[in-house]
Amino acid sequence: MVQRFSNPRPTVIVNPVSGRGKTYKNWEKIKDFLIYKFKEIRTRFTEAPKHALEIAREEIKNGVEHLISVGGDGTLNEVVNGFLENDSPINPGAAISVLPSGRGNDFAKTLKIKIPRLKFNKRLQLDAVKIGGKYFINVLDMGLGGEIVSRLSEGTHSGITYTFALLKEFFKYRPKEYLINVDGEEIKGKFLTVIVANGTTFGGGMKVAPKASPSDGILDVITVGDFSPVEFMFNLWRLYTGKLLSHPKVNHKRGVSVKIESEEQYGEYDGELFKASVVEARVLKEAVGFII
Repeated sequence: MVQRFSNPRPTVIVNPVSGRGKTYKNWEKIKDFLIYKFKEIRTRFTEAPKHALEIAREEIKNGVEHLISVGGDGTLNEVVNGFLENDSPINPGAAISVLPSGRGNDFAKTLKIKIPRLKFNKRLQLDAVKIGGKYFINVLDMGLGGEIVSRLSEGTHSGITYTFALLKEFFKYRPKEYLINVDGEEIKGKFLTVIVANGTTFGGGMKVAPKASPSDGILDVITVGDFSPVEFMFNLWRLYTGKLLSHPKVNHKRGVSVKIESEEQYGEYDGELFKASVVEARVLKEAVGFII
C-alpha cells in the first residue's frame, strides 16, 4: 500500500453504465476489493457525460490525493482531464489509479493492469497529450478510426463491435490526403488512418503501436496507407499481434509534437469523438502520477 499520502482515503469515481452496465452489476465485488485494499474509501458515481471530469477536479481541489477511476477508457480520460489544469497536475503529489471495467479498457492493457493483480504499491509518472484545450492519455486517430467511432453508439467500443464496424466501414471508406508534421519533419500522402499513440492499444485490443510507451516523453505517429480489400483481410491479424509496423504500407515516426492537416473529418481520442481539419498534439512529459 502506498503510504506517503497525508490523506490515505482514495476517492473512487465510478461510471455505473460503463461496460454496458457491467460496472453497476459488479460494483459490490469491486467495492469489497477496494475496501480490502484501503480499509476506507469515498465513492462518487457519475451521472452524466463529463461528470467524472467535474468530480476529479473538485476532489483534487478539496485535498484528495488519490483518485481511482472505475470504468473504461472514456471515464479515465475524463478523470485525467479533471486532474490536469493549465498543462500541469493541480496537485503534483496526487495520483490516479484505474480499475478497468469498461468495454475496451485499452489503456489498462498498455499498463498490463488486471483487477486481481492490482496492489496499489507502485507509482509511475506517465505522459499525457495535449490536443487543443483538452488532454488524452492513450491514442488519437483520424480517418477510418474516427469514422468507425462516429458510427458506433455510445458504450459499444468493445473489441468485437469495433472489429465488425472496421470491416463494414473499410469497404466504403476512401483514403484521405494528409500533411503531417512530426517535430518539423513533413509526411505527405493518402492514408486510411493516422494514429498518434501514447499507449500501445486501442479499439478494444488492437495493438497498433507496440513500441509506444506512456512514460518515454515521445509520441508514436503511425500512418496506414491504402490497402486493397484482399490486402486488408490478409493483414487484419497484424492489428491484434503487434505486427502492424512491419508492413511496407505502414509508416512509423516518433516525436514530441504533431500537426495533422487534411480535409475536415472525424477523429477520436480515448473514445472522445471530434471533427476537424487541423489537429495539433504535443506530449506533456510525466504529467500524471499513476499508482498500480
